[in-house]
Amino acid sequence: MIGRDQDLTMAVSLVNSGASVDIVGSRGSGRSAFLSALKTRLELDEWQVIAVRGVASLRQHPLAAMHLAGVGAPNEPRAGGAIQSAAEALREQTRFAKSVLFLDDWDDLDESSWGVAEAVRRATGLPIVLSRLQGLRARHTPSGLHASTLEPTFVIEMVPIRFEELEQVISGHLAGQIEKSTISRLYAKSGGIVGLALSLVDAGVREGRLRESDGVWVATRDMWSPGLRGVVEAHLENLGSDARDALEIIALVGVADIETVRKLVSWDTLELLEERAMVKLVPSGNRHLVTVVPPLLVEFFRHEPVAARRIRLTELILERLGAAESMGVLLASAAPDDENVGESDALFVRLLQERARTRRIVTKAEWEQSPTPSTATTYIRALMHAPEARGLIAEVFESTDSSLGDEASRVEYLILRAQWGAFVDGTLDAALSSLASATRDLGVHRRAADAASVIVETSLRAVPSDFADRLEITDDLPEAVRVRLLEAQMFVLITLGRFGDASRVFLSIGEKEKNAVGFAPNVLYGLVLLGLGDHAGAVSWSLRGVDEAHGFLDVDAVRAHGAVAALCLTIEGDYAGTESILNTMFAAGDAPPHLQGSQLTLLNIASLVAIRRGNMALGEKYARDLAELPIADGPLPGQARAWSIAQDVAFNGDLAAAARILWDSAEELWERGARFAAVLAYMTNVEMLPDAERLATTRERAALIDDAYIKPHLDFLTARFENDPAGLIANVPALLETGRPGLALISLRRAAELYQESGEYDRSVATEAEHDQVLKELGDRGIDTTRFQATAINLTDRELEIARYVGQGLTNPEIATRLVLSVRTVESHMHRIMRKTNVANRRELIRNLESFAR
Repeated sequence: MIGRDQDLTMAVSLVNSGASVDIVGSRGSGRSAFLSALKTRLELDEWQVIAVRGVASLRQHPLAAMHLAGVGAPNEPRAGGAIQSAAEALREQTRFAKSVLFLDDWDDLDESSWGVAEAVRRATGLPIVLSRLQGLRARHTPSGLHASTLEPTFVIEMVPIRFEELEQVISGHLAGQIEKSTISRLYAKSGGIVGLALSLVDAGVREGRLRESDGVWVATRDMWSPGLRGVVEAHLENLGSDARDALEIIALVGVADIETVRKLVSWDTLELLEERAMVKLVPSGNRHLVTVVPPLLVEFFRHEPVAARRIRLTELILERLGAAESMGVLLASAAPDDENVGESDALFVRLLQERARTRRIVTKAEWEQSPTPSTATTYIRALMHAPEARGLIAEVFESTDSSLGDEASRVEYLILRAQWGAFVDGTLDAALSSLASATRDLGVHRRAADAASVIVETSLRAVPSDFADRLEITDDLPEAVRVRLLEAQMFVLITLGRFGDASRVFLSIGEKEKNAVGFAPNVLYGLVLLGLGDHAGAVSWSLRGVDEAHGFLDVDAVRAHGAVAALCLTIEGDYAGTESILNTMFAAGDAPPHLQGSQLTLLNIASLVAIRRGNMALGEKYARDLAELPIADGPLPGQARAWSIAQDVAFNGDLAAAARILWDSAEELWERGARFAAVLAYMTNVEMLPDAERLATTRERAALIDDAYIKPHLDFLTARFENDPAGLIANVPALLETGRPGLALISLRRAAELYQESGEYDRSVATEAEHDQVLKELGDRGIDTTRFQATAINLTDRELEIARYVGQGLTNPEIATRLVLSVRTVESHMHRIMRKTNVANRRELIRNLESFAR
């Protein structure tokens, strides 16, 4: 009963109190398995359980279910006598105080059997536990008759289980591990309905779509199988023709606004489908989107071979919507790719994909009807999420008259056209020149173009020296233009490391206006909090932004907030948390061209973290994706490819070369005005290879930016370079507050070693105790203390074996005894191990064991 323990305990408690219970869920939700577990639990508690099961094909035969369960006499000649006989038999079998009646598949129960059960319950107080499909209201009989006299019951709903619970179920079912991306696909398609997921697994194994490789089960092909038709058809049982048509129509159209769906489906039918848990209404801002659940139903309909039915429903859709879209585009047959669906919501990726598809259909129709800058802007933004649409976007730009419409919409269109030229076509100067020329006569709205130009220049070249004049705010500006200018100010100020000024700019934006031109100001504020030294606040703010954007199905905002969150968690050394964020972000697909700064950050971090965790193949894959990203390095932290490259080089043993790569990158960033990102790279270079001259340069340049976040790291580097144990210890609280527990642990460890070397043993022991206390307070989180020092260490099998014994605290003679070796041989192995791992003593070897004994 993975994921159902709490419900099972509640059901036992209800039965013990004499109450009746309805176990409600969809097909495959685990109702029968739940009843079986409940029966076992009650029988262990000395309950008498009478089990009756409904049989659909016998529903027209009175008392069939009771008789099959051994309740009553099947040969009673009189109908009334048979009912009386069954009732008396049921009373007799449940005469004990601790008796309960189980009715599985209640929906398929014949009316007479249900009538007998209900009559005995009313007469004796017999508790009844029944399982039924979601949909029928409480005061109905199995066939749907109204019954105002039914006794009240408690309802336990078999909701879809969570991702990690489904992973446990399937791993147990397969008796082996299952690959993460494969379990994500199964979770997405089944919607967390355990029975459906297991049917997918069984069909996949049977047909070779799911195979075991090196002890891990991996999906080798698409998980849809024609053999699943029978399973899916079971979900469509008891649906009338109108309801089934409606469900298929919604599946064909894809995720759509409730107002659109209402043109296709009546309210009564929509309510019926929602009661049966076959459609889900998902809030999206002030609207509600409608989608079919479980998602496997959508695949069933899209793989349905009945062409005549599909054509009929297609014509109905086009007729009721009055759509100008062609049938072929509207009913795209390709199923969405659920391969990397995020854990938090099995529907999220599918919702994003279906919403993007629907958006393209709607915006194309609007633009074709009226090709203005306003409709072109919305259509192009919809197309930007489709990688294959580059040629079509160019056609829309060519075919749109930029002189039409109001000034505000014309400026937005011209900004988008300039961003496309700069980020995609690589014509930065021409794009900015054209934007300035085209917006010259558009009044105060042209100032929005000034803001966009500054952001583009800063992103692709350098911070403009005249940015203050170009971003000046005057009293005559519309609010939307003002916010655009403030956003650009924030972007530049963060790039320069002026976080106090950036914070004041953000706080000057009204709550209603912060989203007037998009999500960027809120995303940038996460970096402001990081720069101000409020690491916990930055993480909390960014994760909240991810959650809010998730609710609005705003994939670009999800990705942008996620990039900041991933950056903060990586700085902290919490790689498990980072990977969780990255999995969700990458599942959402690629970013549009003008918003690829966040994708740059995500790929950079993903490569770095994968390499640090020893997964070179994955790290190199992300590095290749990073190299292929058609955008220059950005000015914000995490947007310089040097981080990924340097980590790769360092991991392969050349720390000096890795440090040079970071220093050169820092110099280039500094020349561009990207001071915050540059100082981070300078400090990491000095951390890797301590050097007096470079430390002095780093301190000199760091003095030009706000130091709340920078100072603790610089103080660590200085105290370590000067072998100052007191300075290292004094800096620990600041490192912890600014989100660098790894550096705090390194500080305490080095301070203890310095005290040990100077003969101050009491201080060394006290510092070790402080180190252990900090480690304890961090809890179960895995915090990295190796950072760029992580290297690929190639130990032989024997050396790894000896290293593990060292980690267990064994001495050389004890290891020699365990392995039947001479002490001299063990000592020789130890010498090679310490040389390969670059550690000075046994204690340091134990501390670093986890980084290389993989």
